[in-house]
Amino acid sequence: MGATLVSHPHMAAFAQGVAAALAAHGRLAAFFTGVAFDAEGMAAAAVRQLSGRWPLLQNRLFAGAPGGQLRSLPLVELGARAVPPLLARVGVKLKPYDAIFTSHDAAVSALPWPRATTAIYAYEDGALLTFRRAERRGLGRIWDLPLPHYQLIEDLHRQEAQRWPDAVVGQPHREPEWKKRRKDAELALATCVSVASAFTRRSLEALDMRIPVIVVPYGFPVDEFQPRARPPAGKFTVLAVGTQDLRKGTPYLLEAWRRAAIPDAELRLVGPMRMGKRFLDDYAGSFVHHPHVPKRDLPAHYQAADLLAFPTLGDGFGLVMQEAMCCGTPVMTTECGGGPECITDGVDGWLVPPRDIDALVERLRDAAANRDRTAAVGRAARARAERWTGRETAEALTQALPD
Repeated sequence: MGATLVSHPHMAAFAQGVAAALAAHGRLAAFFTGVAFDAEGMAAAAVRQLSGRWPLLQNRLFAGAPGGQLRSLPLVELGARAVPPLLARVGVKLKPYDAIFTSHDAAVSALPWPRATTAIYAYEDGALLTFRRAERRGLGRIWDLPLPHYQLIEDLHRQEAQRWPDAVVGQPHREPEWKKRRKDAELALATCVSVASAFTRRSLEALDMRIPVIVVPYGFPVDEFQPRARPPAGKFTVLAVGTQDLRKGTPYLLEAWRRAAIPDAELRLVGPMRMGKRFLDDYAGSFVHHPHVPKRDLPAHYQAADLLAFPTLGDGFGLVMQEAMCCGTPVMTTECGGGPECITDGVDGWLVPPRDIDALVERLRDAAANRDRTAAVGRAARARAERWTGRETAEALTQALPD
């Protein structure tokens, strides 16, 4: 059985899950990442103590494999984070994300790899040079695509900008040409693609790909988001969490909310607002907006809501759905993300057609008119979450990956 080298630049939870799953099955060659500490190592106690002041440090502890398999590259990550602000002083624009991913890829491609390595598992935007080296050595190359293919997203933005011209902010969404070339080259080098939803897989079908695409949904974060003690009381409350923009379907939600005209109800939008002022002026007073809520406070927002609305038009998955379901809050979403992987319509949530304002209105009104049933669906959502955690994801992924 082969051993896979996992490469991700900043210890994302899903990358840790992949590495831990492979390690549990004796299939991890190494986990190359940024700032990271072995949870059983000498520095772990100090990190846990400091995390009381800086909670995000806790996310940098890795407990999924022997310390020798964790290859932390702190100077690469920290250096990449420091460069963009310095370049900005001389008029050069470089996004921190791009600096971190490309620098990490370059470092991993140049460092020694364990001799047992038979495959590389790397992520979109951070795989090109590592895959080129792997190809020269005849190793497998698994490309993790967290979002739908960029062409689908660009087409989506163009179409929605035509439907909602007053909602457009700034220039149309387009990846820089250099990033498109890089993504295309990574995909061309891949021998397998890993995605979290069938929707993302479908975004690749138009490319006439001849390599396998495996779909394994993310595990529900049941330990981070606890179920509410009781159903919400007072105003009927609908919550939407994430960037509020065209791709997330925010215009459809706002219009549906206005048409639903539910008495004694509140719509709460949490996250950056990327909608034009002229458009938002038409809905002034119809919603409450919280531009930013710390992650530690999100559970309370989920628990206080009757329903999470996530009418996305194009997501790789949509982790907010899982967070809400863990809290016992039912979700109304579309098939344009991980909804079908998380929800059985009418049992533990609801799936509505994308862009269908009438369907949204009907679902909102029904949820408000039948709050007890809505709460029961939320309890079923929590039960479903407990049946598919990171453990189940890890097992499914290791079974699906090629040997």
